[in-house]
Amino acid sequence: MRSVAVANQKGGVGKTTTAIHLAHGLALSGRRVALIDLDPQGNATLAIQSMGLDEAAGESGAEGVFALLRRVSGELWLLPSSGSSRNLGPDTKLDTRGLVRLSAELEKGGFEWLVVDCPPRMDHWGWAGLQLCQEVLIPVQAEFLAMQGLSQMLRTLEQAQAQFPGHGELMGVLVTMVDQRHPIARDVVQDLRQNLGPKVFESLIFRDMQLVEAASHGKTIFEYNLFCKGALAYADFVREVVHGRTSTR
Repeated sequence: MRSVAVANQKGGVGKTTTAIHLAHGLALSGRRVALIDLDPQGNATLAIQSMGLDEAAGESGAEGVFALLRRVSGELWLLPSSGSSRNLGPDTKLDTRGLVRLSAELEKGGFEWLVVDCPPRMDHWGWAGLQLCQEVLIPVQAEFLAMQGLSQMLRTLEQAQAQFPGHGELMGVLVTMVDQRHPIARDVVQDLRQNLGPKVFESLIFRDMQLVEAASHGKTIFEYNLFCKGALAYADFVREVVHGRTSTR
């Protein structure tokens, strides 16, 4: 099973949007995917709440790991955040060992991908995501202030790799919220490619308000409007994840 944490210490960079579309896109391509919402705010859970989450965990006939998850759509399954239904206090503890055991059970249950949506900070919950996953995907907004957050996140990954051997490897950097009308966005993309080379995904996620609209309806863009630029951009990204780069840039 391939496991990836979607993480960035800076908020507002499209982290949750990327996590749910990576997970749903992989499921649409025929993979069995588990999405864990590890953000106490529960944004990933809320963003796909209209896609089948009325099927309660532990539904009749469910066994093993499937009794803990909710089926979202097809082969996409979700472990919801408890913060999506109630406020979590500052002393709320996370059962990291239980999550590690769950990850092992997912692989036994035939899951091919685990996608973890981490909170926008490296607290206990954020570190748990790095501990769970072999790889880390970092979404970065196409603006210069986001570059500082990326530098901090790369240093955090070095610490995670030392603390959790075999985990926290950089899968890649995905540039999000790209508005090509603005020269600054093109400059950011160019700088990232010059400094990180092939670690920056070829795919770009363009700014599209329909991504926001889709989340407000509790759906991914693949269900909301399959032919808008946001859907096409995330489809290209999922294709790149599955099949690799399509050109040299």
